[in-house]
Amino acid sequence: MRLSRLCCILAAAGAAAPAGAATLGPHRAVYDLSLASQTQDIVSAEGRIAFDLTMPECGVYALDYRFVARFGQESETTLTDQRVVTREGTDGRSFEFEAWTYVDGMQQAHVKGSASSEGEVTTVETELPGERSFDLPLSQFPLGHTAALIEAAQGGERIAQLALFDGDEDAEKLLTTTSILLPVGSGTQKNGPVGEGLAGMDSWKVDESYFNSDSDADGLPIFHTRYTLFENGVSDDIFMDFGDYALQGSLSELTLGSAPADCES
Repeated sequence: MRLSRLCCILAAAGAAAPAGAATLGPHRAVYDLSLASQTQDIVSAEGRIAFDLTMPECGVYALDYRFVARFGQESETTLTDQRVVTREGTDGRSFEFEAWTYVDGMQQAHVKGSASSEGEVTTVETELPGERSFDLPLSQFPLGHTAALIEAAQGGERIAQLALFDGDEDAEKLLTTTSILLPVGSGTQKNGPVGEGLAGMDSWKVDESYFNSDSDADGLPIFHTRYTLFENGVSDDIFMDFGDYALQGSLSELTLGSAPADCES
């Protein structure tokens, strides 16, 4: 599951996050997930995503993300556990990432690297699973992606497209996204303490499709998601279609943080 597939999720296709783009609010969010519908192979699923976004210093976002899910099949269950840790420049020019994936307690993947954007090029350097270096057309990084979506929505845009690099091992397949942005308006969409943290904020329904060189010749995406996106970067009401199965979830816990006191607003 890509990092951006939760909520790191433009003003223009392939553009780096512009100066003055929307500022994401530091926060910790927890999402409870369930199977959206049964499939031939998967009859049940439950999971949780913990999303912890901080600003440890001015100009830098730090993200600690964990996604744990248990899938039930006819005769067995499978436990998956993914953790992603990133640091991303708020100017959209730098990105460091490390990710671990476990299945039933056994490590299946470990990815580590960095990327930087300059001019019309994003350069990627990986350490794990192997050392390599390659260039991509200028691409958004995950949190810049979210900030640019908010900026586009606030500007009245209803369709947004971008090139995206999110740390995936198959980055050379050139990931792009197309998003439909529909305004919900101001006010609380949830009751209770979670809703209180979002009261009065503008929000949008986002319908987003991901494409790369493996996409179906008929134009079908490799991944599709829908969610509510608030102006501070918090997401809710998530639906994620992975093709073989789909998950749905909602925000169950939310703690809002703040940027360092000496950072310019």
